[in-house]
Amino acid sequence: MSERGGAQMEQVEIRFRIDEGDGEGEALRSLYRHLFRDESLEQTSTVELREAPPLEGAMGGVWDTVNIVLTHATALSSLAVSVAAWLQNRPSTPPLNAQSNGTTVTVQTDDPEAVRRLLEALISAGDTNSDDSGDSSEG
Repeated sequence: MSERGGAQMEQVEIRFRIDEGDGEGEALRSLYRHLFRDESLEQTSTVELREAPPLEGAMGGVWDTVNIVLTHATALSSLAVSVAAWLQNRPSTPPLNAQSNGTTVTVQTDDPEAVRRLLEALISAGDTNSDDSGDSSEG
């Protein structure tokens, strides 16, 4: 039951991963809790914490990704602000990788506008049917 008041868009799925050395996924769980509790995302997105398959001999898998499905165009800006705020509070967090439709960008800034532009580029890259590898502007 989505509300019709906001700008509609095709659903967009973004997966966040953090390449952590300890394998415990604490930073990823922290990101999940932060996004899940963000009231600005509550009506416009679905946030899930997903587990990777367990390694051979392990009792269970480790948290692998935070998956978010955006259902309104306004959710992208809210997501960018929320991710930037989370990064500001965790200065020692390894780079955050965002993936959508086979394209990945690395978020290494806590500037909300820069995060929004990265996420928009990520979504735009997935909207094209070209075979461009997405090596746009790094630097």
